[in-house]
Amino acid sequence: MKMVLLLWILSVISSATLLSTGSLALSEDGLTLLEIMSTWNDSRNILANWQATDESPCKWTGISCHPHDQRVSSINLPYMELGGIISPSIGKLSRLQRLALHQNSLHGSIPYEITQCTDLRAIYLRANYLQGGIPADIGNLSHLTILDLSSNSLKGAIPSAIGRLARLRHLNLSANFFSGEIPDFGSLSTFGNNSFIGNSDLCGRQVHKPCRTSLGFPAVLPHAASDEAAVPPKRSSHYIKGLLIGVMSTMAIILLVLLVFLWICLLSKKERAAKKYTEVKKQVNQEASTKLITFHGDLPYPSCEIIEKLESLDEEDVVGSGGFGTVYRMVMNDCGTFAVKRIDRSREGSDQGFERELEILGSIKHINLVNLRGYCRLPMSKLLIYDYLAMGSLDDFLHGILSF
Repeated sequence: MKMVLLLWILSVISSATLLSTGSLALSEDGLTLLEIMSTWNDSRNILANWQATDESPCKWTGISCHPHDQRVSSINLPYMELGGIISPSIGKLSRLQRLALHQNSLHGSIPYEITQCTDLRAIYLRANYLQGGIPADIGNLSHLTILDLSSNSLKGAIPSAIGRLARLRHLNLSANFFSGEIPDFGSLSTFGNNSFIGNSDLCGRQVHKPCRTSLGFPAVLPHAASDEAAVPPKRSSHYIKGLLIGVMSTMAIILLVLLVFLWICLLSKKERAAKKYTEVKKQVNQEASTKLITFHGDLPYPSCEIIEKLESLDEEDVVGSGGFGTVYRMVMNDCGTFAVKRIDRSREGSDQGFERELEILGSIKHINLVNLRGYCRLPMSKLLIYDYLAMGSLDDFLHGILSF
């Protein structure tokens, strides 16, 4: 009897131990987040508290959960300088409602598996280096109300499946390399030019640009022949003369239209080349001598705040200097950080040439180049605004390697 009692007690203790061990194991959503983090380069160590020893990911940086079942509902990690790709494991987060990874350095394609997150309400992926196209089954996200994929390197056709997103209220696909006709269907028919600006190869009603055939003619042409063309050839000389005159007149009108079209294209070629993939917004201060110009989408701050921060830079903010000027660290009110280079007065040229060259530089986006976010002309100086990289300068890195 005592032996049976002892075995029962040991069984209870063993079961309790197993239950306590299981209760401390990280949830499935937590394991999925660790898989996603493994494909990122966290240069600022923002995700240091994402630990496999935790029971739940709900207190991790940038993570929110549903209160009743502790499933992940939101990933909110903008402006974190995260590199790497978006892992296909994102599709395992079936209760995810918000994905905000904008203003990072993510590359690669948007994974097809994201269409399995059917509870998604908002996707913010703007200002990264994403390539490829939009997943064809994005229409599965029936609850989606916000889709912002602007300022990336996405290309291809805009899928008509977006038109099935009946709840979509905000769409921004600007500053990419999309091409072809924009489907005039469902919710896509409710958005205008601002949602597609900066994609020079797009056409359709939304961008006020008719689509054309390979020969350059409008895709929808008027009927070129009448029923009279099938009438037997026995006609009077007057009828034949009239027909010839009509054909020649039509050809002359078509030729004139083509010449006018080519003339307009030649006149606007230089202007279209400068604005091909970049939307530049110029903001002029009340003082005529102060001007702020931004690239790759507006900086998320009012122009008065940016100019105030630029004017307050001093020696305490200096992080480096070179042959072309001094580099400062500019911290905004919300702790957003930018690098500002003050151009040496001896390097300055004419204002018009300076601004023209910078607009061309601002149109360039590459994963290995620091983004030129804009520039400012103040009464006493000219300033370039870049994304701030916390890993030090290339000069320090090279000298560090050579000095061993």
